[in-house]
Amino acid sequence: MADAGPACVVFGGSGAVGREVCRALDARGARVGYTFLHREAGAADVPGIARRLDVTDVAAVEATLDAFHAELGRIDAFVHCAAVGTTVPYTGATAHHVMADVDEDAWDAMIGVNAKSAFFAVRRLGTLMRPAGGNVVLFGSIDGVKPAPSPVHYAASKAALSGMAKAMAKELGPHNIRVNVIAPGVLDGGVSRVLPDDLRAEYLKHCGLKRFGRLEEAAGLAAWLATENTLITAQTLIVDGAL
Repeated sequence: MADAGPACVVFGGSGAVGREVCRALDARGARVGYTFLHREAGAADVPGIARRLDVTDVAAVEATLDAFHAELGRIDAFVHCAAVGTTVPYTGATAHHVMADVDEDAWDAMIGVNAKSAFFAVRRLGTLMRPAGGNVVLFGSIDGVKPAPSPVHYAASKAALSGMAKAMAKELGPHNIRVNVIAPGVLDGGVSRVLPDDLRAEYLKHCGLKRFGRLEEAAGLAAWLATENTLITAQTLIVDGAL
């Protein structure tokens, strides 16, 4: 099995973006392992080997990657799609917090899923991907790159990925491991679905292409970076239709 197509692991493979990433990887002939937590039903039609994982459990993250490495024979690529877009409780009619609503628990929960889990996964992969190297793709967000009306702790968690990728790319580059971030704008599914109608209308007003991105467009870029990329690293690739 180790000599077959590239071995790719996706965290959050049962989510809207993660499902499309798994399908895009499978279409490229990759062997896919992916994780889910609550959406077991959503994982039923996703190609690949599924494992339940709470990404906030560092020991479980490392054990899961080790298990995929053993089962697939190697890990050539990793795509981190696991994310939360809001934390509860929150006040107001919109789907985003104001700073006064974000308490310590909300901050820790957001950073834990969106940023901390990515760090500890890549830390382990820095060993598992040697000596052949590979590609790491982290899903960020436009909220972490450009000014946007978003929850502050969400924006912070996504901005953290870009900083991490730059530092990781320098440290892991000598081992031929490339690290990049995809920062989508509003997509037609996933966490974008929680945006209120007024913000969605405002997005379309300022977007050059005058439309939302499609899940498969973001997933296609992730699959290319995971299976074809040999030089791009330390980059945050903005996919927002010219916002």
